Amino acid sequence: MTAPTREIRDAVYGRDGRRCVMCGALELTFQHRRAVGMGGSRNVPTAVDGLTLCMVCNEACERELQTKALANGWKVRKWVASPERVPVFFPHEFAWFRLDGVRRVMISAAVAMEMGCAVYGQDWMKWRLAVISRG
Repeated sequence: MTAPTREIRDAVYGRDGRRCVMCGALELTFQHRRAVGMGGSRNVPTAVDGLTLCMVCNEACERELQTKALANGWKVRKWVASPERVPVFFPHEFAWFRLDGVRRVMISAAVAMEMGCAVYGQDWMKWRLAVISRG
């Protein structure tokens, strides 16, 4: 994926309340949910391909928080063709959401589990249990 267009970036920031999804900070960066790799790709990311994160949380998702990022939908495996099928947890709101383009739709934890398991199977449960056990 290449960089998002200005319109997509602004729409993602608006959808996410102009705050970091993870910590609520007001410094904004565009987090690619699906890995783009060195040099990116030709695909221009859509709104469901991105999240608003601060620089600190963005770097943490790429490094030490990989499992937590996958368990909370902040990152999506590269092979997932439809990232909108992976729910996203907003910890400062204590809520799960389904991304519908530039809209967020609140869902229950049970629906989030169903969605995550439908995409990742048992891996989703392993990631969630790892996050819960770490506190």
